[in-house]
Amino acid sequence: MRSSNESLIFHSVSIFGAFVRLLPAGIALFIGKTIGMLAYYFDTKHKTLAYANLKMAFADSKSPFELKHITKQLFRNYGQNFIDLFRMPLIKPENFQKLITVEGIENLSQARQQGKGAIMLAMHFGSWELASLSCAMLNLPYKVMVKPQTRYSRLDELLNWYRSCGGYVVLSRGMGTRDFVRSLKNNEVIGMVVDQGGRDGALVPFFGRNASMSVGAIRMGLKWGVPICFSVIHREPDGRHKMIVHKPLDLINTGDPEKDIPANLSRITRIMEDYVRRYPAEYMWFYKIWKYSNETSIAILNDGKIGHLRQSQAVAGLLQKALGERGISSDVRTAEVVFRSQLHRKLFAVLNLVVPPVFYRAQSGWLKGFLTPGSFQQIQRIKAEFIVSCGSSVAGANNFLSRDYGAKSIVILKPGLLGYRRFRLVILPRHEARKGDGPRASLVYTKAAPNLISPAYQAEQSRALLNRYSHLKDNLKLKIGLFIGGDSKNIFLDEHQMKVLVHQLTEVAQEINADILATTSRRTPASVEQLLHKRLRKHPRCPLLILAGQDNVPEAVGGILGLSDIQVVSGDSISMVSEAASSGKSTVVFLPELRKKGAGAPNKHLDFIEEAGAQGYILASGIKDIGRAVYDIAKGKIQTKPLDDNPVMLEAIRKVI
Repeated sequence: MRSSNESLIFHSVSIFGAFVRLLPAGIALFIGKTIGMLAYYFDTKHKTLAYANLKMAFADSKSPFELKHITKQLFRNYGQNFIDLFRMPLIKPENFQKLITVEGIENLSQARQQGKGAIMLAMHFGSWELASLSCAMLNLPYKVMVKPQTRYSRLDELLNWYRSCGGYVVLSRGMGTRDFVRSLKNNEVIGMVVDQGGRDGALVPFFGRNASMSVGAIRMGLKWGVPICFSVIHREPDGRHKMIVHKPLDLINTGDPEKDIPANLSRITRIMEDYVRRYPAEYMWFYKIWKYSNETSIAILNDGKIGHLRQSQAVAGLLQKALGERGISSDVRTAEVVFRSQLHRKLFAVLNLVVPPVFYRAQSGWLKGFLTPGSFQQIQRIKAEFIVSCGSSVAGANNFLSRDYGAKSIVILKPGLLGYRRFRLVILPRHEARKGDGPRASLVYTKAAPNLISPAYQAEQSRALLNRYSHLKDNLKLKIGLFIGGDSKNIFLDEHQMKVLVHQLTEVAQEINADILATTSRRTPASVEQLLHKRLRKHPRCPLLILAGQDNVPEAVGGILGLSDIQVVSGDSISMVSEAASSGKSTVVFLPELRKKGAGAPNKHLDFIEEAGAQGYILASGIKDIGRAVYDIAKGKIQTKPLDDNPVMLEAIRKVI
């Protein structure tokens, strides 16, 4: 079957090549453009890859609309490049100058005067096959080193036939090594490409990120003193080509190849970048340029909720750890996703549901109509191979952007209308699971909400909090951490509840000689904050009260978790309960008040608290029994165990990588 397919492709290409050689050049190139545009609309795989590469290179300087235009022009150019290849047998020494202008060919001639041959180093840019043809047409003894196409050997032979029609010799990489050395000794010119180093290449910066570049030419130059001339060819607006040959490189040679090879390659990639910036649609963006890089990027899409952001940061941290295990460093950037209105958000969610993912590719400009200008500006500058988000409101943006950029998507909590299959990984706390949510390759369950809490994090946040509130530094008393949330859909906090809570805690603090370190959240009602201010601000047992509605203390939660010995948390915030339970400190959770409207209906907060309590991660308590619960913990009668979802999440993330 494979032989039959290859034979069909071989004969089709041969016939098509003969056909385009019968046509006038202008008509043949028009056909090439048309083929390129058809490929643009139907070859979604390579379009996505090319666009993702362009985003990686130019996200800081070009808009999505510009990148889309460059991608289209790229396909047009490569359609014409194939036509140029098929028409190579028509090019003769007497007419090639009508098609190609060569600048700097004397640099190769001068390089050969040393008698060591010369290497003409190129990248996959423009119609690079014509660059090799130009050298042969100018009577330079020229050979080119190529990688054999082992999968389609007959097509490889056909391609080499086109090349040899111009008078230059093809050397297969590996098999032609002896011929390569012999050719240099015969003072011939060898053509090589530098920009696909693969696993054996050297990692050097290319558009701000390490990419693998071929080391062969530089190694020859350093070892044997072979002159290396960098060259490039690009298409002019009138359809002609211009080839530029640079002067021989002044190689850095300290005698240490491990340092000299990357140093010289870095100088070459800077030259490459200059040409690519000038003619971005001429470079071959169709391969994974940074595939072997030891660097990558992670983007967090933030919906503006601090709890969701912390969960995303926690997962991004685990992703960095998993990448680090493979020797890959990564940076994390956060972009705010702000829709123009709730109507725009809902409409975008519906479009994500009904529009097939194939139409997302190279279409990030669509977001401009849904997001605020500032948010769109942040989004369009994203350079990432991994996109992390938390919450259903930004799941659609994650799905859209990951498809558009060719990135791997990770979402936390239910992704709303889209379901689980659209994402590489969904991290779902058990209390969020729906009936019928069975095991899936893209789904991992956790006991609680992902969070940043770890011993190192608590130590860091504690130091920051002590630096801000120095009067806490010499306080050696037992400490009770108090974390007050706010109102949610079916639960709430009221002043009577807080009065009972404050009375219980101040009484037990006096009894066990403890201090209270308290903080509220952004969701805490103003009336509750006022009550806490009145009852605790000057209380001798409360040396620290942070009111989130008035005080901006980023390290409040992490710092108090680190400093306190016992945690008391309101049960309205699953994120806050998860953080406290993950701290390693004994945690008491008091049950919130239920709204009458939601009474009797399933409640995920209560379900989560009940399950976590049953497994021993927290101690659930009524508001009137908080004092007794804290006392029993302080006296060692009760102890909760730490909750740790990191191992299960880390293993799932390793599979995504």
